[in-house]
Amino acid sequence: MNKKQLTIAISGALMMAGAGAIYAGHGERPVRFDYAKVTHVEPIYRTVRINKPRQECWDEERASYHEGYRSGTPMIIGGLIGGALGHQVGKGRGKDVATVAGALLGGSIARDVQNKKHSGGHTDRYYETVCRTVDDYHTEQHVDGYRVSYKYRGQVYTSHMNNEPGRRVRVRVKVTLAE
Repeated sequence: MNKKQLTIAISGALMMAGAGAIYAGHGERPVRFDYAKVTHVEPIYRTVRINKPRQECWDEERASYHEGYRSGTPMIIGGLIGGALGHQVGKGRGKDVATVAGALLGGSIARDVQNKKHSGGHTDRYYETVCRTVDDYHTEQHVDGYRVSYKYRGQVYTSHMNNEPGRRVRVRVKVTLAE
């Protein structure tokens, strides 16, 4: 290959590389970019349900029962007295049975008398704060995108965009061969 042929080959390769930039990877269709004037922007809303939990609190009355003090002394003394009285009754083995029965009966009577005099413990009343979580739902409108109308070379187009466009938008212009 001579110098002239080499120069022509390199020039041709450079021209093809430049032409490739015009096509921008879209096959045989040349692509270029331009700007179009925005004529109308309309926000597109979507309804969102939002939960804002809150605490509700109130005071509730509570009761606490306390058993009073119970002495075992009256039952012991009643058992001794009943046993002594039972020992006075009967003969032989019957005397032993009467002693045991008298002791049990005397202790039981003493316990019943103590229960009547001291009816038991007492109840304390107090208030306790009780809380619960309540779900509070409400709805809000959120912008989900924009319906944008724009004018390019006398023609009006409409498209959906995620962001608000401003006064103009960039458009891709494809040129194809008219046959």
